[in-house]
Parts: sequence; C-alpha cells; structure tokens
Amino acid sequence: MHRFLPVAAVAAFAAFASAGETFQFDDPSGLSAEVEFTLVDPMTLVVRARNTSTAAPVGFDSADQLLTGVSWEFPEVGMDTVEITGGSVVIGASSQTVNFSTGSYGPGTDVSGEFGFGNGGGSGQMTNFVSGNTAQATPFGGANLDGPVNLSGPQGGLISATPIVPIGGLGAIEDEIVATLALDTPLPDLAFLAENGVQVEFGSDAAFIVVPEPATLLLLVVGGVLLGRPGR
Repeated sequence: MHRFLPVAAVAAFAAFASAGETFQFDDPSGLSAEVEFTLVDPMTLVVRARNTSTAAPVGFDSADQLLTGVSWEFPEVGMDTVEITGGSVVIGASSQTVNFSTGSYGPGTDVSGEFGFGNGGGSGQMTNFVSGNTAQATPFGGANLDGPVNLSGPQGGLISATPIVPIGGLGAIEDEIVATLALDTPLPDLAFLAENGVQVEFGSDAAFIVVPEPATLLLLVVGGVLLGRPGR
C-alpha cells in the first residue's frame, strides 16, 4: 500500500565551513528531519541524520514514522564521479536503541550492520545514499544487532526522541545516527549539496522529500511525494 502526500520542504544553507551544511525538512503533517553534512577531509564525509518529527499523517503505523534514508547527488570531479566506497554508522549523542533484539545500546555504538550505502540507481530518485532498508543498499558490514541481516524493512531507522506513533515491537534508534563515509575521489567542498539538493525518506518504499534549490529558500509545496508502508 502506498500513500501520497503533499509535502512542504524548507532548506537552510550556509557557506562551506567546518560546521558543514545543514538541511531542514518539514511537512505540515508533523513529519520532519534534520541532516548535517561535514567534510572532515577531502576523502571523508560525515552525515548526521535526526528524526525531529512531532506528528504524522492520520493512519500512519509504527514503521511509517521511521526516518530510513538520506539521498544526495555528488558532483563530477575532473573525469570522475564521486562515489561512496564504505564507512560506518554509529548512534548519535543522547540517542539510544529501542527494542533491539540483542540488548540496549547508547551513544557511540556501532550500528553499521543495520545500514547500507549506494551509488546511483534504485527506487524513487536515489543517487548516492545511506539507507536502513533494501533499496539497492550495500551493507556497511559489522555485527547485525537487530532485525534481518539483509536490511529487509526499516530496521535501524530513526524515530523521534518522543515516538509519535506507538512503536510496538519494532526495532529502532531514537533521534540520531552519524554515518562516516569513505569516498573514492577527493571533494574540494560541499557546494554540490546546495546546487543538487538533498532528499530524505520515511518508511521503506524509497519515498523521498526533495529539498528546493538554494536560490529558492522559500516554503514550497512538492506534490505527489510517496510515503510507503514496509513490505515485511
């Protein structure tokens, strides 16, 4: 079953600096997210993702509220298109797991086994991405702490610090994860993010909310954005 929902998106842009680029996503339903990109060095990109939702559309179930993917498009550098080659994912500050089958885990815990990465292709409008589901993701590796090893469904997705829909027995991470990504080509800066935009996904059907181009910087409505139920 798929759901279609008009989405309002707001983007915040700043000049490239050590603090990086931060993007805000806000939907009238109450679903929202924050994603921060930091270029630690030309070959290492850190992506911090938070589920900041305060409500969800009527009828959403426990998995629909999970933030499960972040997507963006790298630039071409010389003759090469930048790609992710690997990396790791850890639980962010003041965050913790909920209902993980092997125990409870807090800030700094390696949860790479719950996430994967990709470079182009896939459902929706994915280009380069970090995801908690099956959308052509290559697992980062490491121990799988909850759910299927094959990343089936939204296992490892993020709920807000205060869940907005009863989560039941679903495994999730509250609030924040931090992904450290190794790149195959050096990046000079983060200007490409403002130029190309960033997308986030709730649920597990590659349903992305698109950030407007930086010249806009206005509240706008993007119609026909797909939010989906997981096929588990």
